[in-house]
Amino acid sequence: MTLYSTLVFIHILLFVFWLGTDIGVFLAAKISERSDLGIETRATVLKLGMVLDRLPRSAVILIVPTGLQLGTVLGQFALPGFILPAVWVISLIWLAVMWVGFLNPETALEKTATHINFVMHLIVAPLLIGYSIYLFLGDQTAPWLATKVLMVGLIYVTGIVLDVLFKPAVIAFVTLVTQGATPERDAAYSKAIGPVYYSVLAIYALVLIAAYLGSTKPVF
Repeated sequence: MTLYSTLVFIHILLFVFWLGTDIGVFLAAKISERSDLGIETRATVLKLGMVLDRLPRSAVILIVPTGLQLGTVLGQFALPGFILPAVWVISLIWLAVMWVGFLNPETALEKTATHINFVMHLIVAPLLIGYSIYLFLGDQTAPWLATKVLMVGLIYVTGIVLDVLFKPAVIAFVTLVTQGATPERDAAYSKAIGPVYYSVLAIYALVLIAAYLGSTKPVF
């Protein structure tokens, strides 16, 4: 198996785990709204959703170095020699930090990892969008690939929005768990988590567009 085919295989797997497990997270969040279920059941389902969320969050980190590596192998990206190794090292360190946080829930390590992840999104999002603009303005990169880079950059932007919107939902759900479910608290939780779904659906759309561009390589 060549380097290119191996990278394609890994890249596809990342999209599969990203979209597939994220649907499970989406459904878990929807079930957690069900007032006909006991609060312990709802909390367990939401906790399961957060465990599943580890895979999409890992995929969004690794999609960048694998994608850049693929573009370089194809001769579409003319990156300085040190850039690609640096992206791989930073991405793997970022992934390791995230998993340290995942495996140490409700600790200072988790809070630090979450903060680092948010900051990294703030850094990577404009870098990818700026790089896509640079690719569009040049004449060496196929438009479909430049568009794909833009889609991934927008995914990072949407991920930032999602994390910001999810905080009020977490507070509302903690209130449900600690103070007990009432129609008013259920309504407050549903209202808080509602906007999160739009961000999630936007990410699904962007992921599907990026996957379509990468698999079909349309000429436009």
